Amino acid sequence: MARYRSTHNPATGERIQYTVTGLESAGALVRYRWISEPGGRIVDHTHPSCAEIFTILDGEATLTVAGERILLAAGQSAVVPAGVMHSEENISGQLVHGIVELTPASQTAELHDALAGISTDLPHTAAGAPRNLLQLGATFWAFRDDIRASSPPVWLQNLMLPVLAGAARVAGVTATRPEWSSRLAPGETAPPLFDESRFGAALAAAGYDFALETPRPLHS
Repeated sequence: MARYRSTHNPATGERIQYTVTGLESAGALVRYRWISEPGGRIVDHTHPSCAEIFTILDGEATLTVAGERILLAAGQSAVVPAGVMHSEENISGQLVHGIVELTPASQTAELHDALAGISTDLPHTAAGAPRNLLQLGATFWAFRDDIRASSPPVWLQNLMLPVLAGAARVAGVTATRPEWSSRLAPGETAPPLFDESRFGAALAAAGYDFALETPRPLHS
């Protein structure tokens, strides 16, 4: 059983369930079970302070990293260095099962919970950004070290977002909400998003010779 409930982001077509966050790893990494639905798409973005590793267990995912298109199949991994522009899409017509790590952890878990909550509960763009400008400023300025969109340019984000975030504070709009958190209360558990033992060969090929709950980065 898992310590985190799974979340769904309908805008990106992602389902996520953490196995390790900064709380369990002393800030070293975030790791999560990941499902990408057919037609799912994560638009261009960067993680300024975190490197990201995609490992595919089943299906095929298409990544674009610094303009290079990469097709990942079962047992294959791709590393996206911190600050490098990237996107992901599932054009295979089938579910993609995978494991994703970001290191160091930063606020990645809180960010993904917020994005899933926004895309579920609030008006949002096709890419999953909140349509409410105050929510946009509150969330994307609070998590500016964890994610940056490709547009508008970062220099313009640095001018616009703190103004919106300040207005959001006055209006009582917060970056995230308690009900969006996927962390369960002590003593609570949730079923795994999927049983990774089904993909033993792909896990071994990718270098996961340890349990997903082990707070050790895949590439240490």
